[in-house]
Amino acid sequence: MRLLALLHGLGQTPQSWQDQVTAMPDGFKAVAPWLRGLRPGRAQEFSVEGAADDVLALLNQHGVEEIALVGVSLGAMVALDAAIRSPGNVSHLVLAAGQVNPPKSVMRMQRLVFSMVPAKRLAAMGVEKKRFLQALDQAATVDYRSRLGQVRAKTLVLVGAHDKANHTAAQDLAAGIPGARLAVIPDAGHQPNVEAPEAFNALVWPFLTEDADPATG
Repeated sequence: MRLLALLHGLGQTPQSWQDQVTAMPDGFKAVAPWLRGLRPGRAQEFSVEGAADDVLALLNQHGVEEIALVGVSLGAMVALDAAIRSPGNVSHLVLAAGQVNPPKSVMRMQRLVFSMVPAKRLAAMGVEKKRFLQALDQAATVDYRSRLGQVRAKTLVLVGAHDKANHTAAQDLAAGIPGARLAVIPDAGHQPNVEAPEAFNALVWPFLTEDADPATG
């Protein structure tokens, strides 16, 4: 069995991966953890590095040497961080709506917009407003421009056709990560795993299974 971690985006929860888990082919053991610092009720702050540490800790928890990572938005940043810091342990990497160095002006605007969203509305999404804004602040500090070449994982970069704000970042990820592929998902925005799950799955599962050993599934 191959260990696979599904890493949710900001404003999502682990349950956001339901459409992927139900379509998962044989041969995988999937886990969909809360990113550290985003689970409601826990006294932890979010950082990309801290969340990536938790993801890499799954290797020891499950007694394996390699893990495949699929991340969306903030989860893609965490997945990328893990793949950069522990390149020998990440076999496959799927980065959807990811970022290399988020534009500061865009991040400031996002923070302003979400600071005006009622806390109850975010709570209905399973997110605490304070944690949401703190995670946005942390994401704004990310800069992987000089480190993309350290990734050794087989990589697929995905972006929704309507996610115009992330098209440049997707191109930068694909250009900077050795051997990475880039695919655009039609009729999808910033959360393609929930907005276009069939199209998302049709790209992700073949990518993760195309080099699987038939003897091991």
